[in-house]
Amino acid sequence: MTSLLEIKEKIVGFYKNFEYPVQIIGKFILAMLAFSYINNELGYFEALTGTIPMLFLSVICAVVPISVFVLICALVVLLHLFKLSMMLSAVALVVFLLFYFIYLKFAPDQGILIVLYPVLAQFNLHYMIPLIGAMAFNPFAAVPVAFGIILMKIVGYLQEAASLGDPGTDVQGIMTSYQYVFDKLFSDREVIAYIIVFTLVILVTYGISRLSVDYSWYIAIAAGAVVNVIGLAVQASSVEGMNLMMVIVGSVLGGLLAALIHFMGCTLDYGKKEMLQFEDDDYYYYVKAIPKIQITQAERTVKTFGRKKSPKKSKKSKKTEEFTEQPMVADGIPNGDTTVAVPGQTPPEEKPVNNNVVGDFDELSFDGFDFDELDQK
Repeated sequence: MTSLLEIKEKIVGFYKNFEYPVQIIGKFILAMLAFSYINNELGYFEALTGTIPMLFLSVICAVVPISVFVLICALVVLLHLFKLSMMLSAVALVVFLLFYFIYLKFAPDQGILIVLYPVLAQFNLHYMIPLIGAMAFNPFAAVPVAFGIILMKIVGYLQEAASLGDPGTDVQGIMTSYQYVFDKLFSDREVIAYIIVFTLVILVTYGISRLSVDYSWYIAIAAGAVVNVIGLAVQASSVEGMNLMMVIVGSVLGGLLAALIHFMGCTLDYGKKEMLQFEDDDYYYYVKAIPKIQITQAERTVKTFGRKKSPKKSKKSKKTEEFTEQPMVADGIPNGDTTVAVPGQTPPEEKPVNNNVVGDFDELSFDGFDFDELDQK
């Protein structure tokens, strides 16, 4: 367990040091997958289906906020639908504008769920979306998830309506096409089943995670995965094209991914939890305190063995070194101020100090100098 926590600390530390580049790379990959899906499903606007336009748009989406990312994807979808049918693309435009001004403007970060849904749907892994939404956001994450489901269906029904014939400017033809789209949408049991089950999964997961019990997040993730599998399995009999095996696989993968995200974000030591009680003038508090597990790398000390010790010096050699460290005398002439007695020579006589010599400072005279004039200047 300790080695696993050390690996976790290294990964978290790496992410904190390179958070912005990692986010840019992640959004770039997500944008490439999103535009690839849009071009494969629609592809009517040929100028946007090439590799260079996809790379250009993906680079822009990688550096802009999530809300702008979603708007760029919506604009690409609208351009494809406009090329298909100008009047039918107005339906998608109205849906986009309603969602943006009603919800996305106030919760821009949750718009990433709209992009994730069609990206994971092409791999049949969109069943993990509600677990990710409950882990990363709040119960209101059900709104962008439901919008992603509705948007995918509307785009498909608009293509079917356009295949019946472009209504052009004929009012009767336009109304007939609109009626066809909305009739298909409201009668689609798959849309209703996905919205109900995914909303229930988000509410159950988020609600259990807020309980004051040990390992509440992991219990919530497991409960959400079970609700997801059971809810979609019940609806599988009445919904065409729903693969029960992929529902189970997607739910399990979503649960594992959500548990991994929580483990990386917060690891608690439930063995050291404490129950505290205190009060103030207005309230009495019951607090449950659980410390986080912090792993610090142990300091490493290096010890060397087999190093030879230097031999001890004798007292005689020490005296010789002390003697050699004194200032050297050449030809009996002392070096600097140090006088060294040399055998066979008389020491030099010291010159008497003349106390009558006046210093340079004493010779200065300040007579006639006006200090007041200097202060005024």
